[in-house]
Amino acid sequence: MWWLISVGVLAGAGAGWCARRTATRFVGDAAVRRGWCESSCAAGVAVAVWCGSSGREPEPALVPAAVLLGWWCVSLAATDWCARRLPNILTLPGFAVVVVLAGFTGQAPAAVIGGVLLAAAYLLLYLCAPGSLGAGDVKLALGVGALAALGGGGAWVWAALLAPAFTAAAGCVALVRARSRPSRPEPDAASPTSVPHGPAMCAATVLALLATHLP
Repeated sequence: MWWLISVGVLAGAGAGWCARRTATRFVGDAAVRRGWCESSCAAGVAVAVWCGSSGREPEPALVPAAVLLGWWCVSLAATDWCARRLPNILTLPGFAVVVVLAGFTGQAPAAVIGGVLLAAAYLLLYLCAPGSLGAGDVKLALGVGALAALGGGGAWVWAALLAPAFTAAAGCVALVRARSRPSRPEPDAASPTSVPHGPAMCAATVLALLATHLP
């Protein structure tokens, strides 16, 4: 198993590099710190391989699936964190890919239902509370909802609940940090307490899926 985890670390680091280059296309090279994407993706893929192979026979598709998921989530999280945007070219095709891949295991209906349900909830919040979410969050909800549904109903519920909790926690930290240093108002700058929701959605989904495969 350890050799497979080692392969996962190397492949994850490569996927993280690709994710940083993907995010750079949308936010610029200076905005995406070197090392963050690579380390996050390498750690995520390693943990996914460990959870998926511990105590059972490793599946050949485990590493490629974890690498693809890591690249997608880290690309989205880095772009949203740096530029406060979730490009359509990453969100909507991601949902389609999840559904297609789920079809190989007979889980396509569950993926579609999970994505549509979460997107519908986000859309309702987007319409009823303007400013609480962005349109990109609604589109991303399709993909992460479909992904979470592949882990079962429990994983879907945990992913849906953890995402706003993570964003709220990050917002509290940002608020404390903003109050602890002198304010320097800049007319065109974003609010120092503005926290993108996309990274929390990706992190919550990945954690919920990993929890369903813990040994």
